[in-house]
Amino acid sequence: MGDRCVFLDRDRTVIEDPGYLTEPDAVKLLPGVGLALKSLRQAGFKLVVVTNQSAIARGLLTEEGLDRVHQEMRRQLGDHGVQLDAIYYCPYHPEGTVELYAHDSQDRKPRPGMLLRAASEHNIDLPRSWMIGDSPRDMEAGQRAGCRTIRVRHAAGTEAAVEQDEDVQADFTVRNLVDAARVILRESGEGAITAAGESAAPVGVVSQPAAKPPPEAKITEEMSDGQVLREILRLLRQMARAPAGTDFSALRLVAAIFQLLAFVALAWGLLNIPAAGTNYPSYVSWHLAMVTAGALQLIALTFFILSRQR
Repeated sequence: MGDRCVFLDRDRTVIEDPGYLTEPDAVKLLPGVGLALKSLRQAGFKLVVVTNQSAIARGLLTEEGLDRVHQEMRRQLGDHGVQLDAIYYCPYHPEGTVELYAHDSQDRKPRPGMLLRAASEHNIDLPRSWMIGDSPRDMEAGQRAGCRTIRVRHAAGTEAAVEQDEDVQADFTVRNLVDAARVILRESGEGAITAAGESAAPVGVVSQPAAKPPPEAKITEEMSDGQVLREILRLLRQMARAPAGTDFSALRLVAAIFQLLAFVALAWGLLNIPAAGTNYPSYVSWHLAMVTAGALQLIALTFFILSRQR
C-alpha cells in the first residue's frame, strides 16, 4: 500500500494570486497555510503541489524563473516547519506563443496527468489521498485521479467565480486551507488542528455528495437530453457574464452555432407534433427533427466542454 498524500493547487490555495506570478518577491503565503500543512505533514501525509503554469507558454516566464518562484515559496514554508515532497507544473497551453510549449498536455488540469505521475514517482495511494484547490478544474483533476476533493471557496469571490460554483463536484467545500486540513484530519481519524487561538472544530465546512465524473470520452454519451440542454444554457450564461477582454474561443463559436441549430430543430419539432391519425411521412419528419435536435445538442456540448479545458 502506498502513502497518503495531499495534492495542492498553488495560486489562491497556498499563496496569493497577483495574476501571472513571475517574480519571487511577489510570493506571499495565504494566512494559516503554514499551520495547516504542518498539521497534515505531522499526520503522515505527503504534500505535493500541482499547478498549471501557462505563463511559460505565453512567454511571460521561463522554467528557470518559475524555479526561483518555487524556491521562494519553499523557503517561506520552511519558516513554518513545512517541507513539500514535490512540485509538479504544466508549462503547456495550446494558445501559447512559445513554440516549445504551445500545445496541449495530459498534465494540464483538469486532466489528471500530474497527479498520476506523482503517484507513480512517490508511491502514493490515490484513493487515500486528497486534492485541494479553488477551481472546478482542480476538482475534476482530483476526481479523475481517484482522490477525494476539497474546494476552497474564498469569501470575496467575483461574480464569475460564483457562476463557476455550478460546476463544483467536490466532496467538501471550505473557506481556506486551515478548514481543509481540519476536514482531512477528521475524515482520516487523525484528530484536529490545535494551535493558540484556533478552534479544533471544523468551521465553514459544507459537505457535498461525492460525484465522480465519467471518463472524458464518454461524457456526452451518458447525459440525457435534458441534462445536455441545461448544461448548454449554463455555459451560455457563463459566456454572457464573462468580463470584458476575456479571450474568445473559436471552439465556443462553433459550439454556439451547433446550439442554435439544435434549438431551431427542437422548435420545429415542438411546433409540428403530429396529431392522432397523421400520415406516416409526418411522423417520420417529426421524429427526424427531434433526433437531429438531440444530436446537435450533443455536438454543441462537446465543443463547449473542449473550450472550457483551454
